[in-house]
Amino acid sequence: MINKVLKLNDNLINQIAAGEVVDNPSSVIKELLENSIDAESKKIQVHVKNGGKKSILVIDDGCGMHKNDLINAFDRFATSKIEKQKDLENIKTLGFRGEALPSISSVSKITIKSKQSNHDGHKLEIHGGTRIDLRPDSIHKGTSIFVENLFYNIPARLKFLKNDNSEYQKILKLFKVFCLSNPEISFELFNNDKKVYSFSSSDLKTRIINLYGDDYKKSLIEVNFKIDKYLITGFVGNLSLVRKRRGHQFSFINGRYIINSLINQTVYNTYDSLLQRGEFPFYLLNIDIDNNLIDINVHPKKTEIKFKNEMQIQHVIKKSISQSLKNTIKVIPSMFVPRENFNNQIIDLPFNNNISGDITDEKIDKMFTDSTLSLQENVKVWQIHNKYIITEISSGLILIDQHVAHERILYEKALKSLEGNGLNAQKIMFPITINYDPEDFNSLLDIIPYLNKIGFDIREFGENSIIVEGSPPELSNGKEKEVISEILDNYIEHKQLNSSFIDYMAATYSCKAAIKAGDKLDDSECISLIDKLFATKHPYYCPHGRPIIVNLSISDLDKRFERL
Repeated sequence: MINKVLKLNDNLINQIAAGEVVDNPSSVIKELLENSIDAESKKIQVHVKNGGKKSILVIDDGCGMHKNDLINAFDRFATSKIEKQKDLENIKTLGFRGEALPSISSVSKITIKSKQSNHDGHKLEIHGGTRIDLRPDSIHKGTSIFVENLFYNIPARLKFLKNDNSEYQKILKLFKVFCLSNPEISFELFNNDKKVYSFSSSDLKTRIINLYGDDYKKSLIEVNFKIDKYLITGFVGNLSLVRKRRGHQFSFINGRYIINSLINQTVYNTYDSLLQRGEFPFYLLNIDIDNNLIDINVHPKKTEIKFKNEMQIQHVIKKSISQSLKNTIKVIPSMFVPRENFNNQIIDLPFNNNISGDITDEKIDKMFTDSTLSLQENVKVWQIHNKYIITEISSGLILIDQHVAHERILYEKALKSLEGNGLNAQKIMFPITINYDPEDFNSLLDIIPYLNKIGFDIREFGENSIIVEGSPPELSNGKEKEVISEILDNYIEHKQLNSSFIDYMAATYSCKAAIKAGDKLDDSECISLIDKLFATKHPYYCPHGRPIIVNLSISDLDKRFERL
């Protein structure tokens, strides 16, 4: 009889287990940084090459390891952070499973150096889970871990890694998380020997500003709320920090970064009507909670958490943020008029209400076929409230919203430019320099060719910066940064350079560049706007679906004046 159930060797077990803990370079860095923080480090350096695929080096000034601990640390389920089952109920460290180092060492080549105060330092080499060398080494107090050739011995895993830039983007996001959760620690990040970040020890607000720029200085609202066994601290952003993309939302439970939809949704709900659909506020919440009320031992990656009382944590978070936002809410006037005030004031658009299904360009055009929108000779126009244009047509009157009319004109023009040779930029008298954090800058490089096609003249300018030397002729001075930021947010949120992104780009530019409500136009400008509108492919609605034209026929007017 042949035995089919075999006991796997330790190295193979570690390689299989590594899949739970290590799936890309950023996950390696996460585990190493957690160890450095648990070692009470005050300064941590991270060096990566080729997106971490070639090498990762993490250096700290923590407590270091004794020679014997250095060896034992690479045995599976060996840890200094818990001793007995009861310790799982009161975990105070980021690491505790004893899986990280043996998992990493089984799928890479590792050189680790470590030294405790008043002890000799040692150097240990492990390749693919096999110990190669152990010898004394001169090193300052702390630990340095050098990881080379991740997944070199598992080609099947190696081929699933993304390109260098994609893996580097993941590292940037992770590095930010650790910087924000530990502002008291000095951090440095080097990419291909080039320094990317360097932060000295600071308070949380300073660390946020250092990461995201001076725009955050006056826009952060402190959160500080304590009730029962909960303490919520951190910051939320006012409405100037609302973005069109996710990524600036951070939740930490007892110092540990977690991903939790319950917390996200509770925060969004607390902002309530302050946010529009597709908008995301900035928040960073540190939630200190009794360990008996949570379970962090859910998954080896330790980013998931279970609350023993979800309704309670929802209530606490909502109350803490509401308290912080109360002054912001007070200064925002209500933009809503009671519905009853509109009861007899609505003018129906000339839409055929019998048209059903999805609204398409063809269907919307069909809605207007009963009205001949042709201008009279020697046309007269009137601008009312510097917002609407009224003119006479053969069948009655039309009212045109000047902003959305111009928006439609610019939108179709932008689409043609993106599909063709592009628009010529208008030189800016004083070029604008815009700085970005490294993560956003890498994404911006992807879309600069598209921005240049709609009339921007943008080039790289120093480290993580661009200089805008020209802009589309229709765009008002000072709007450049706003337009670029909104387009960039959309790209980062969806990460697709497809037709939807092109459409969004054209729509965003046209909305920001178009004539605004309140802009005074003379008769010739009004007539020119109408002519250009009727020359567009779809003159009846703006790129966002708002109507451009309201048609009042002679019969409509006769009915209102009771002539019929």
